[in-house]
Amino acid sequence: MLVEAEASTIWKALTRPELTKLYMNGWMPQSSWKLGSEVVWMDHVEGTVNRRGWGTLRACIPERRLRYTLYRPDSKLPDEAPSYTTVDIVLDEERSGRTKVTLWHGDFAGLPNDVRRARQAGREWVEALVGLKRVAEEQEGKMAA
Repeated sequence: MLVEAEASTIWKALTRPELTKLYMNGWMPQSSWKLGSEVVWMDHVEGTVNRRGWGTLRACIPERRLRYTLYRPDSKLPDEAPSYTTVDIVLDEERSGRTKVTLWHGDFAGLPNDVRRARQAGREWVEALVGLKRVAEEQEGKMAA
């Protein structure tokens, strides 16, 4: 997907909770963004903080790459290594100020209903990427003004 924003702006939209909640159905990441640290996805509903997913940061190159494992308790799978999937997001800045965003979410093979789970994740990511594009382009516009 091409986004009319610089990689630095998209990076902020990926890592800052106040921005991620705008396109991730209210989900916000908590992490130190250091290699090997925990990434916890949370939301706030009616004053309650809910942990929606968690995992470990596997790669973090600011403005370039974000890769983490993800366990979602709503998967109804045990919280153990084989139940975790991997999300990998790569940002490639182009000369025109646009950035190519490539997302891969995998490691579903071997999970119960793996094809269904992969399709569901794909649908959720399509929605999230459209939102990421909107938020990043809005932020880029604000910085240019």
